[in-house]
Amino acid sequence: MKTKQLVSLALFVLICVLSINTASAQFRLGVRGGVDVASNKLNTDILKASNRLGFQIGPTAEFVVPISGFGGDISVLYGHKEYKISEKQDNASLSDYNYISVPINLKQRIKLGPLGLFVTGGVYGNVKVGDDNAKNANEVVNAFKHKNFIFGLGAGAGVTLFRNIDLGMYFRGDLTNNYKEEYMDADTFQNKKNQYWTVGLNYYF
Repeated sequence: MKTKQLVSLALFVLICVLSINTASAQFRLGVRGGVDVASNKLNTDILKASNRLGFQIGPTAEFVVPISGFGGDISVLYGHKEYKISEKQDNASLSDYNYISVPINLKQRIKLGPLGLFVTGGVYGNVKVGDDNAKNANEVVNAFKHKNFIFGLGAGAGVTLFRNIDLGMYFRGDLTNNYKEEYMDADTFQNKKNQYWTVGLNYYF
């Protein structure tokens, strides 16, 4: 799938979000943050330093129709990607990097008294903005001038606390390969090296 088709898919999801009846929808701004983890097992070790592979943080906006609980959200996140030591040993060209991510999701909220549940799914695009191996401006330019953005699919679920806090587990899978290819490959999405799990927390004002 070429970049134009990938962008078309992203625009379709965005149109779905914007087509929500904004006259009756509740609009909220907030802050979204998350920690990427190597293992998604829900236990006391999930946020230990040895299991962390990076983070994301940034502003988010949400539209939700109160009666149905259906809506969507869009975020602009600054992220940092880290690789396992074993991965760096296997591939010397790997280095940690920073990126900007724009996820666009459809969302369904379910109220359960003082608590709530939510599920979300959509698309995201990442643009690399920094490389830990780059020593000067010329190296930064040379490292990224021929590389494209990463495009992928995401999904998540979790609980809502006190109406303002979302705590959940999120999955992301890249559809394009490591900022180098503009074509979608099913093998790329299925490769576990291109799949990420995030423990995330959103706070809405």
